[in-house]
Amino acid sequence: MTDKQPKTTYHLHRRGTKTRWLWLPSLMFGDGVAVSVLVLTMVMLRRMGLDTADTALAIALLSIPVLLRPLFEMVVTHFWGTTKVWILSTQFISALSLAAVAFTLHTSSWLLGTVCFMPFFVCSSMFYNIALHRFYIDTSQGVHLSQGVHLSQVHQQNPTPQQDTMVRWCDGEMVTLHSSTSHHHNTKILHSQKSCGFLTMALLFGCGVMMMIAGNMEVVTRNIRYSWSLVFYVMAGVELFLWLWHTIFLPGGTHGYAKPKPTMGLHRGEFRISLRRMLKRKDDITALTFFVLFLLPETLLALTAPLFLIAKPHNGGLGLSPQEFAFTRGTIAVIAIALGYTLGGKAIKRHGLCRWLLPSALLLAVPGAALLFLSYNTAAPLSIVAAALAAGHAALGFALSMVKQVVVRFTRNMPDNTLRHAIARTLIATPFVLVGMFAGAMLTLIDYQHIFLLATELSIASLTVAALYLYRTRKK
Repeated sequence: MTDKQPKTTYHLHRRGTKTRWLWLPSLMFGDGVAVSVLVLTMVMLRRMGLDTADTALAIALLSIPVLLRPLFEMVVTHFWGTTKVWILSTQFISALSLAAVAFTLHTSSWLLGTVCFMPFFVCSSMFYNIALHRFYIDTSQGVHLSQGVHLSQVHQQNPTPQQDTMVRWCDGEMVTLHSSTSHHHNTKILHSQKSCGFLTMALLFGCGVMMMIAGNMEVVTRNIRYSWSLVFYVMAGVELFLWLWHTIFLPGGTHGYAKPKPTMGLHRGEFRISLRRMLKRKDDITALTFFVLFLLPETLLALTAPLFLIAKPHNGGLGLSPQEFAFTRGTIAVIAIALGYTLGGKAIKRHGLCRWLLPSALLLAVPGAALLFLSYNTAAPLSIVAAALAAGHAALGFALSMVKQVVVRFTRNMPDNTLRHAIARTLIATPFVLVGMFAGAMLTLIDYQHIFLLATELSIASLTVAALYLYRTRKK
């Protein structure tokens, strides 16, 4: 559906409401599969013989579509009339891409096949995530803009008796807001409490179970290519099963399950206007700076830490096998980051963001310090490795909950909150991708110990930008 066609009218689906437990867990599980596949790809490339620098560069290049999220949002907005089609088509493309990668792993052109087919999987996963939050998950934090609100005009609507109408001023313009009562409240509670659990299960399955199966298959078959080909065939089968499942149970058609998301700034000619207005607000500039710099310590660890765990001891690593990697990084660390994220959400709910933002910035030094400790103790037992990774990832999960709350504040009650959400996620991911491109070159110049020491020291930047954000938003 193009911009010249009438907008889709969204209605709540009774069938979707009653059967949401048939499709909501599977949707969230499919969203976590993409991250699991990237981790599996990184370990697979190292096990297949690719060196550290090329592996880091390959994963960083595969993450580039994350930086194009606003552009992908515009594509989904341009064809707004299709809801279920986005989910089914992206999952089918993901299944075909993974099956193609698994097929090429048997041949001598396994690297070329991975480079050719994995970008299709990453791009389809990005469209999947956008369609998931656009059509099936309500993330507007209790406030929904009426349809047709644009930068230059305001369309009045008559609210139903079940809605509360609010008129607010946004940058000098009057905007009519409608907040739904019962259904939205239940949906918001459902998603906030359960989505983290579904994503955790997907990561445990991909990074834990499948990684362990790959390691065991290497031992049993003594054939690395066959083992990883089997793993990618299984992941392709998971995507195909989710596609079949959603074909049957996912509500769709021309109406979405979630309430309409405002698309101001995602149409032709509106993006630059919205961005220009955003850069004129000092609070928005502070928030944008926060998104770029707050997680700066973790940018050095995103790719170097997994490579450090699987690198041989004579190269400065721990030399973990795929089974040990699955237990420490794919199981213990995933559970720890989920617990830290949940604890951070409860802390924000009880005491507010202002009290815990600075402590969370200090906690960002824990992951680097834990890895620094392991780099000086490469012969440490597996229990110590698991404990150090658990401590670091729990601190990271706590900090991520603070980032999520800042994103909520940045997008809440704004007429262009969908564009703001896309820009926020892009800015958060940008340092990870840029630093990841040079991670391999860094490892050729300095060792893991200096990288982890630098990551620990960069927590000062996180503390500085957190203090600046609190200073700018102290009146609110």
